[in-house]
Amino acid sequence: LAVAEIMVEPLHVGTEVGVCKDVDISPFGPNCVVNMDDRRTAAESWDAAFRTVGFAQIVGHGVSSDVMAELRTAARDFFAKPLHEKMRYHRPPQTHGFAAGSYGPLWAGKASGSHDDPVEGYTFFRPREGWDLLSNATLGHPPELSAVAGRYGRELEIVMHSLHRLSAAALDLQPDFFDSPAGSAPSSLLVLSHYPALSDPQVGEREEGKPRYRAHSDYTGFTILLQDEADHGGLAEIKGDESDGGGGLEVDVNGEWMKVAPRQGSFVVNIGDLFELWTNNRWRSTPHRVASPRLGTPAADRSRLSAMLFTGPSLETVVAPAPTCGPSLYPTLTAREHLTAMALTKSKEAQYERRKQEAANTATKASTSGTTEQQQQQSEQQ
Repeated sequence: LAVAEIMVEPLHVGTEVGVCKDVDISPFGPNCVVNMDDRRTAAESWDAAFRTVGFAQIVGHGVSSDVMAELRTAARDFFAKPLHEKMRYHRPPQTHGFAAGSYGPLWAGKASGSHDDPVEGYTFFRPREGWDLLSNATLGHPPELSAVAGRYGRELEIVMHSLHRLSAAALDLQPDFFDSPAGSAPSSLLVLSHYPALSDPQVGEREEGKPRYRAHSDYTGFTILLQDEADHGGLAEIKGDESDGGGGLEVDVNGEWMKVAPRQGSFVVNIGDLFELWTNNRWRSTPHRVASPRLGTPAADRSRLSAMLFTGPSLETVVAPAPTCGPSLYPTLTAREHLTAMALTKSKEAQYERRKQEAANTATKASTSGTTEQQQQQSEQQ
C-alpha cells in the first residue's frame, strides 16, 4: 500500500458554531424506548458536530458517575506511587507482555526520540474476551487499577456501540455498519494519562506557552475522553474562567485553537483518521492538543489526569468510504494497514512538525540575512 494514497487532505467545512456541541445519545442506548423524532434530532446534531468541529460532548450515555469517580481515584493513587513501584508494570514495546498493556514513565517519549511531552501513562489493551478479564492476574496489571479499569472499559464499550448506531443513523447506513465483523473483537485500548504539575522538579524548565501535549490527530475510531475537571479553570457550569492559570484540551478549528471546557458527567468524543476515511472526509478527524497553564500560576502547581478509550474495529476489518458519503476519495484497505500507515507517517502531527521546521528555517534565514546586511553596512562605513 502506498502511504500517499491515503493522505488525502480533508475537505473541511467552515464553522461558526460552539466548540463542542452537546449531544444526548440516550435515544440510541441499549435499553431505550425507540422514539424516531428523538433519534432524528440526535443524528442530525451528531452529523453537524462532526462535519464542522469534529468533536462533541455526549450526555445521556448511561455510564455510572461512581465508576468515573472510582477510575479517577484509582489512577491518581497509582500515579502517586514511587517510580520503582510503577516500573514493575513497564513493558517495552518489543516484549511479549506489552500486548496486554504497560506503564509508560515520564519522558518515555523523549527517550525513544519521539516527543518531549511531560506525561506518564498506563495503557490497557482490550482482552479479546472482553474488559471483564482485565483483572486476570496472568495479564500482570496492578490489581488495584485493573479491576476499576475493567468495569470502566465495559461500560464505555456499551457507549461505543451506541455511538456506532448513532453514527450509522446520521449517515443513513445500516445500524451495524461500524461494528466489528462477527467472530472478531473490537481493537480498543484504554489510556490513563497523568501530567505532573509543571512546577514539579521532575518536569524541569518549560518554555512559556509550550503545549503540555503536542498537536496531533487520533488514528482509529472514536476517542471517548474523560476530561480533567480542572481544564481551563474548572467545570463550565460551575466556574469556567482561567484566573488560576488555565490550560487544558484545545482543538484546531480552521487554524484557530479553541478551548474545550469540561462539563460534569459528560464525555468528550472525537473521531480518528480511520473514521475520516470511512466517512470519505464528510467527518473531520480534528487535530487537538493539551495547552499548558501559565507558568507561576496555581494551575501550574496542579497535575492533570485524563482517561481515553480509543475504539476501533477488528484490525482485519476491510474499510472503504461509506456508500452514502459520495464518490470514494480513498482506496479499500484493512484497519491494520491504515493504522500502520498512520503510525509511519504520524498523520496530521507531521503537518505541525513541518510547519515548526519551516518557521525555524525562516527565522534562521532572516537572522542570517540581517547579520549579513549589518556586516555590509559596517564594511561600507569603514
